[in-house]
Amino acid sequence: MSESLKAAVQAAMLRMLAPLVRLLLAAGIGVGDFLALVKVAYVRAARDEGREKRGELRPNASRIAVVTGLTRAEVAAMLAADADERRTSDRGRHRAERVLSGWWNDPDFQTPAGEPAVLPITGRSPSFEALVARYSNEPRVTPILDELLRVNAVRRLSDGTLKALSRTYATVRWNPDGIAALGEQLSEHCATLLHNLEHPGEPRCVRRVINAQLDPQYRPMLLRDIEEQVDGLALSMDDALNDPQRTVRPVRGGREAVRLGVAIYVFEEPVVLEPASAQAPRRRARTVRTRSRTRKA
Repeated sequence: MSESLKAAVQAAMLRMLAPLVRLLLAAGIGVGDFLALVKVAYVRAARDEGREKRGELRPNASRIAVVTGLTRAEVAAMLAADADERRTSDRGRHRAERVLSGWWNDPDFQTPAGEPAVLPITGRSPSFEALVARYSNEPRVTPILDELLRVNAVRRLSDGTLKALSRTYATVRWNPDGIAALGEQLSEHCATLLHNLEHPGEPRCVRRVINAQLDPQYRPMLLRDIEEQVDGLALSMDDALNDPQRTVRPVRGGREAVRLGVAIYVFEEPVVLEPASAQAPRRRARTVRTRSRTRKA
């Protein structure tokens, strides 16, 4: 990699780190803790690269130490910690997302009109308990119900039954689940952009529309219109992505599937425009010559 390209990568990393460091500072995580996380990320990335590009069935600690600059002892300790890690920090959120999607897209849990049915919490299908069993592989109903109630995706009615309110689960809040969602969404976005860098012949869809000099008075109107259009588009894509005929049901022994999704977000930051120069460059005067023509009668 050329020095100019390395410099560009470093500049890009600084821009990416700016909002992440704000999060770390707010959470009281200092440079030392951050560097420890960076080391783990390097080891995991090198391990995954060895698995994908070299076909390594088991991580090669010596190779990982060479490419990351860490000692072999550090690498071995991190690999051992990863092997023991159950990685349950965000699985509850994933299960809740699958349950909500199934409620809106599975005919077994819908009314004849195709709307999510009002479900009792327990009992034979259709019930919320049966819905959880089908889409989460989780025997416990309470953690998933509490999560959906927390984000106002579900409402408990006066008779104790449950009603689905929202088709979307995505939420970022200042709590463990919200931070997990932030990390997942950033990871997905970066992975897509990195894929396009590495595979320019097979790019994933990325579209970015921006006005860097928007008049602030139009901001509320545009945000309202954008949200309305995005809501309609998201519902349409949700119907297509979660079509029951295209969705794999969980079965014993496992089954191959693909995780495919679309993320849409609005970004905004203040911009200060430099005043235009008082002395604009003068344009060179153009001499227009007229040619007289004599018309014969």
